[in-house]
Amino acid sequence: MHASIIIAVYNRREDVHACLSALPVAELTQKNTEVILVDDGSTDGVREMAAQEFPHVQTLRLEDNKGPSFARNLGAKVARGSLLIFLDSDAVPEDRWLDTFLLCDDGNTVLIGRILDYHTGKDQDRPRRSTFLGKSLPCSPRHANAGSSCNLALPASLFSAIGGFDPDIPYYFEDSLLCIHARRHGARFRYLSDARVRHKGSGTRQGDTIRMQEHNSTYAMLMLYRHSFGRVLLFTAGNGLWLLIRLFVRLLTGRLHDAVLLAKGWGSAYSRFVSRTGD
Repeated sequence: MHASIIIAVYNRREDVHACLSALPVAELTQKNTEVILVDDGSTDGVREMAAQEFPHVQTLRLEDNKGPSFARNLGAKVARGSLLIFLDSDAVPEDRWLDTFLLCDDGNTVLIGRILDYHTGKDQDRPRRSTFLGKSLPCSPRHANAGSSCNLALPASLFSAIGGFDPDIPYYFEDSLLCIHARRHGARFRYLSDARVRHKGSGTRQGDTIRMQEHNSTYAMLMLYRHSFGRVLLFTAGNGLWLLIRLFVRLLTGRLHDAVLLAKGWGSAYSRFVSRTGD
C-alpha cells in the first residue's frame, strides 16, 4: 500500500460527503491508496453515511470526543500505507492533489500541501517557517518547514519515530509541534503548491480560539525545552516580549477582549507547565 489518507471528523456530515466525493474509488485503487475516516464521537451519523455511500472507506469510531490529535493517531495505527496523508474533514482536494503527494514522496520528507479558501479560491495560508518561539512566519516556499494538518503528508516510519501527534495538544498547534519533532528527527520539508485543497474552515482566529492557540503553543514549547533551564528562560523572555507587543497592538486598536484572551492563554500555559514539571 503506497498511501493512507487519514481524515478525523467530528459532526461534519455534509463536509465529509464533499471531501470523500473528491476522492474517486477508481483513482484510489489505481494509485494503491486507502482512505481511513475516524469518527471522533460524532452525533450526526457521519460514520453511517460514509459506510453506506463510500463502502471502500475504512471507518473507525470513538465513543467519546478525544480531539483531532488522538483521532489521527488512531487512524495512523491501522494505516497500511508507507505515506500518511492527513486531510481535514472540511477540505476538498483539487485535481492532481493525490498525484502530487505520491510523486514527491521520497521516504524522509514532510510534504506540505497548499490550502485555498473554499469560497474564494485564494490562499488561506502562505508557506511558513517555524521559529525558536514556536511561532511561524511567512517565507518563500523553499524555506517552509511548518505545515497544517489540514493538508499534510509524511512517511509512516517518520510519524511512528516521532510518536505521532501529541495527545496533550488535541488541536491548535498540534500540527506545528509535529513538524518541529520531524525537523529535530532530521526530516526534510517540501512545500507543494500543486497539492491543493479548498478548505471551509476560517483562516482567522476568533473568540476562545485565540486563548486556546496561545495556551497550546506556549505550553507545547515549554514542554519541548523543559530539559534545559536556559532554553526555558530564553523562550520565556522572547515569548513574553512577543506577548507584550501583541497585547499593545490589540489595546491600541480597541480589541480589549482579544488582549484578555491572549493573556489568559499565556498565563494558563505557564500554570500548567509548572504543575506538570513539579509532579
